[in-house]
Amino acid sequence: MATKILNTTIEVYDPTGPLELTQTHAPRLDTLAGKTVGEVSNGMWEHDRIFPLIRRLLQERYPDIKFVPYTEFPEGSHEIQSERLGELAKQKGCQAVITGNAG
Repeated sequence: MATKILNTTIEVYDPTGPLELTQTHAPRLDTLAGKTVGEVSNGMWEHDRIFPLIRRLLQERYPDIKFVPYTEFPEGSHEIQSERLGELAKQKGCQAVITGNAG
């Protein structure tokens, strides 16, 4: 889709289109109600603003959801890819993890 604004053309791609999942790393949860979700930052972009926003929006939808904040996990893309991150999330009782937030 292209839009012309002030003699400038901006082309925007719709990211909501179909996506074929070819590999999953864990079974999908049927709900986040009552679950504990870990927040893992890649340190790339305003995680101190984004994670609280995501947290608030999910709490509105799932009032009994719990979070392990990004401050309780190592930060950085090399840490996100680390095998020990999964173990750390399990130790903290996480059933789901939100990773990264920009890149």
